[in-house]
Amino acid sequence: MTKYGIITIVALVFYSCTSNNKQTTNPALPSEKITDSFFPVTSFIKGQMIILDSLPITPLRLTTIKQHTDSAWLPKKDVRAVLAPFLVPEINQTNFTNHFTETKFKDQTLNAITFTYDPKTTVPDSIALRHWDVYIDPEKGDVMKIYIVKKVKENKRVLTQQLTWQTNKLARITTILNKPDGNMELVEEMVLIWDF
Repeated sequence: MTKYGIITIVALVFYSCTSNNKQTTNPALPSEKITDSFFPVTSFIKGQMIILDSLPITPLRLTTIKQHTDSAWLPKKDVRAVLAPFLVPEINQTNFTNHFTETKFKDQTLNAITFTYDPKTTVPDSIALRHWDVYIDPEKGDVMKIYIVKKVKENKRVLTQQLTWQTNKLARITTILNKPDGNMELVEEMVLIWDF
């Protein structure tokens, strides 16, 4: 068994052990609300970063601004700085259960069990998180992908930041400007690739 499989299994076992009191619903229903605890997203991503640190490769960074793409090798020591905005606030089993709900369903188009997290009501400005998803392989039980959306204020601008983490492969960070007129403009897209 690879290091990737071990970390995924440990995360899922830990999640299962902390979630055994969840309410049950009719299995015929397409989704169910779960309120006790959430998947430890930040711990999983940090575990993936430890694996990345152990690999004998240098990630490739592709940065696209206004339809122009530049590429460069990113030293592994700089990966944490690039991903830092998505490691805080930490998403663990219980810290956001008052503000977000978890919905679990089987996505036939992606062949994945999807855990979707949405606000219960309007999220306070002090919380940058707006939404996140965790995609699990239904046969292997491995985390396939994590998607996080944050809204931040920077230099009087309101930005939406999105992280798409594909397990053991890549991380995509998209930054979008939310204009006062309601329109949105892509500011930058950065992709870090370490599985070629």
